This record gives sequence, structure tokens and C-alpha cells, in this order.
Amino acid sequence: MEIKPGFKSMFNGKDLTGWTGNMDLWKVEDGILVGRTVENLDHNEFLRAEKTYSDFVMYCEVRLKGYNSGIQFRSKVLEDGHMAGYQADIGDNCWGALYEEMLRGHLVNYKPDLIDNILKHEEWNEYQIIASSDYIIQILNGVVTAELVDPDGASSGYIGLQIHSGPPQEVCFKNLCIKEL
Repeated sequence: MEIKPGFKSMFNGKDLTGWTGNMDLWKVEDGILVGRTVENLDHNEFLRAEKTYSDFVMYCEVRLKGYNSGIQFRSKVLEDGHMAGYQADIGDNCWGALYEEMLRGHLVNYKPDLIDNILKHEEWNEYQIIASSDYIIQILNGVVTAELVDPDGASSGYIGLQIHSGPPQEVCFKNLCIKEL
């Protein structure tokens, strides 16, 4: 694992200690956190950190073989286990967008002209999320893809990783780390 200086690892590279979710869908393989479905999934599934966060800089590398995933942040957990809150989008026609799962929907839209030039399809992509007070910024492969001042948004909550409903797919995360502000 390559953890950035000044950051704390969110994932030990060995097991899912510190995370909660459907362990039939989430595994650790060769030090990588893997979410995988092998048949159609009829609802979104989430693996969430057990700790809540307010103001932070989060970094990870993500690889998607499929069509849709996301990183939840400042989110709450509903009674059915679904997460509601900010989501850094990962997937076809949504990479880099800022979505609010189960709430207000698209907050910053997908920018195909920008993303098509920086996205590495089915390879590792660097994702950073900065949440400070009511300011949110997302950076994909070194390029700002979403920026929002949102005084109406949540100021704290859980971080989670999503496997979207639909056909079989795989999403992988490595070097997951965070710096609280």
C-alpha cells in the first residue's frame, strides 16, 4: 500500500476490519478491496466505514470493470441499509460527477469533454474528495471534475463504497486513505 504522507489508511489491505456491508460481495484480494457481483443485482449495495467523518481529504485509486459504482461521503444509513448522501460517481457517463444518492440527485453533472481526455477505462484511476465545511471538490486523475459550495448539504456522515444494481461487475479500490481537517 502507498499511503500519502500525513494521511491515515482506511483499509488494512488484509481484511475488512473497520468496514460493514454484505461480505458476500466485498472481499480482499492481493491487498485490494474488491466489490464483485456475478449475477444481476436488484438493488444497490454498500460497504461503509464504521467511523463517521466531517471535514477531510480522501484519496484512493479505483478500477471499474462494469458500468457503475461510487464513493459515498457524509452519508447516512437508512433502515434498509441503503446509503443516502453525497456520492463521487464512478461509471459510464457519470465519472467525476457529484450525485446525492436518495436525496437531491445530480449536484454537479458529468462532463464528457473533460472526462474523455483523462479517464483510464478499466485501469486504475486516482480519485480525491475534499469536504471542508460547505465546500466539496472532486479530483479525478489530477483534474477537478466537480466543485460545489453547498450550505444545504450534510456536514458529516459515513464514507461508503457502492456496487450499483444491474448486471455483473467488479469495482476495486486500493490506497484508500484520509486526512481529517
